[in-house]
Amino acid sequence: MSVKPVDLNKLRSAHANLYETVVAISKRAKKIHEEERAELEDKLLPYKEMIRNPGSESESDKVFPEQIAISLEFESREKASQKAVAGYLQHRYDYTLGKIAEPKVTPIEDDETDGD
Repeated sequence: MSVKPVDLNKLRSAHANLYETVVAISKRAKKIHEEERAELEDKLLPYKEMIRNPGSESESDKVFPEQIAISLEFESREKASQKAVAGYLQHRYDYTLGKIAEPKVTPIEDDETDGD
């Protein structure tokens, strides 16, 4: 796996704060990764069932070529972080910042009733 440098000036072009842009891209990459992981789990589910509940003794130790092919296909795909950066640079998604809630300041009341 080779390192692919990203031009930070391109990331900074839409929004001034680079940190916020990187956080948005990382959240998108996490979402892409979760979707791909769910897809992989769905494709491998039948083979996991065969391994958990083997029909015979020899089937429990069997390696399924289809299972290996599915795993290799997912390994050869473009990484989620690269997809997220490419999507951002191609303007397929953008982010907006939510309004930050200001903390409410409550005055401390004096409960002493001694009259001083």
